[in-house]
Amino acid sequence: MTAWLQSAADWLRSPQSLNLETLIDSLNDAVIVIEKHNRLQYANRHWSQLTGHASADCQYQPFTQFIHPEDRVNWQIAFQKFHQACDSQLLWLRILDKEDVVHWCEIRVQPLLPDRPYPLSATLCDITPQIRSDQIKEARYRSLNRLVDRVPAMIYRSRNNIHWTMEFVSDGCRELTGYTPEKMINNAELSYGSLIHDDDQEDVWCNVQKAIQDNRCFEIAYRLRHADGHTRQVYEKGCAIYSDTGSILGIEGVIFALDSVL
Repeated sequence: MTAWLQSAADWLRSPQSLNLETLIDSLNDAVIVIEKHNRLQYANRHWSQLTGHASADCQYQPFTQFIHPEDRVNWQIAFQKFHQACDSQLLWLRILDKEDVVHWCEIRVQPLLPDRPYPLSATLCDITPQIRSDQIKEARYRSLNRLVDRVPAMIYRSRNNIHWTMEFVSDGCRELTGYTPEKMINNAELSYGSLIHDDDQEDVWCNVQKAIQDNRCFEIAYRLRHADGHTRQVYEKGCAIYSDTGSILGIEGVIFALDSVL
């Protein structure tokens, strides 16, 4: 027996081999345990690396809060199928990390204990690098068509957060902001919210949230910092978009340089 095999055999016989948490934390996939009411009971170290949330902070939190709003219905369907048949389920979901960055994950769900439907164990493999860019765009931007880049304005779809994290930005952002869409999508290099003038950020946020609360479109004017350093007056019109269950999927709208509107 080689020295390596002898070392492995010694480790398997040692008390350390009984530490299952150490073993699970060594995996390159996220491993979670979900209880009957769809709440997390356990998450391994790789879950923290994937989402940016400490495992302890996620305990007893609804698993759905980490899923992209557009994929939550798919998860609920898979969850119900599993409850009815107790068969292993395999599906793709988008997981949102602490900074609202999207991670495409292949998720396999199976019963943790024999002859019992709950709790569930699930493994999540981050397949984002394997998803082709055109497939990602199709999923993110299917509500938009090819003509948007011809509009002399910035058409966008964003998350409803203080950073206005962009999921889609038309080419009009080049002229409006001086930045390319790639720098802004998913806050790759900067967030759109960081370009809004400091004195206007709170008013923009409050006006949009009030419009969402009133279930109406919003129209606002504010100052925006261009990449070349000068400040632009812009006009924005948009509205919230909702899932079939009424949850907010994001914000869609259009932003013009104010001098192009007048």
